[in-house]
Amino acid sequence: MTAMASVISKITAKNQVTVPKQVRQALGLKEHDQLRWIAKDDGSIEVKKANNNDFWGVVMEQQRRYGSINTPEPAWGPDVGGEVID
Repeated sequence: MTAMASVISKITAKNQVTVPKQVRQALGLKEHDQLRWIAKDDGSIEVKKANNNDFWGVVMEQQRRYGSINTPEPAWGPDVGGEVID
């Protein structure tokens, strides 16, 4: 992506930001796409289009948000019998 003119956005009272048209076009964004915000050590922020097809990225995000799925399986008791399928 080539450098573009500086564009300013305003944060609303609900902490929402409109992504400027030039940025949406440069990133190929469309409605319902997600952005990944990366805070760097030098104080700058990198914004990328999130790769929603990244299965393990989604898994890690869900684990970060909701906790680990590594829980013991519940004990349902001894087996009663076999399954009968008609």
